Amino acid sequence: MKRLISVVAVCVAVLSSVVAAQEKPNFSGTWKITGAAADPFTAPQVVVVQDAKTLTLTASSQMGEFKTAFNMDGTPGKSPLEFQGNTIDRTTKLTWDGNKAVLTTTSDFGGQSFETKAVWSLGADGVLQVETTRPDFQGGGPVTTKVTYKKS
Repeated sequence: MKRLISVVAVCVAVLSSVVAAQEKPNFSGTWKITGAAADPFTAPQVVVVQDAKTLTLTASSQMGEFKTAFNMDGTPGKSPLEFQGNTIDRTTKLTWDGNKAVLTTTSDFGGQSFETKAVWSLGADGVLQVETTRPDFQGGGPVTTKVTYKKS
């Protein structure tokens, strides 16, 4: 029995060190889309600043430049957005699905609330892959877009 407990303890220690060694990716840098933007909501360029506490992205698109901050520890944050003289209240949250960052933004504008979710991952070739799901503002179901960015 002691031997079995020792083997289990060693396995747990080894697995713990392997999990600890799998660091989360660092998305810092200036990223440019590798094809055409899927829609006006897709930024052709994204600048990311990431440290131990926050991931801040600045997206530049036809609609302007928008900055959004996410807490790396998974706690909700506030990232209001000024757009055409109006303020849109936004709550942000970053969670991890393995080595994929799941960026969720809940926006409240004029009593209307909607959620956008983007899943970010780095490919083996260093390409940033982003899958975004947002409401269809024309009244249909959710819209999902997939784009890739290359670090410039």
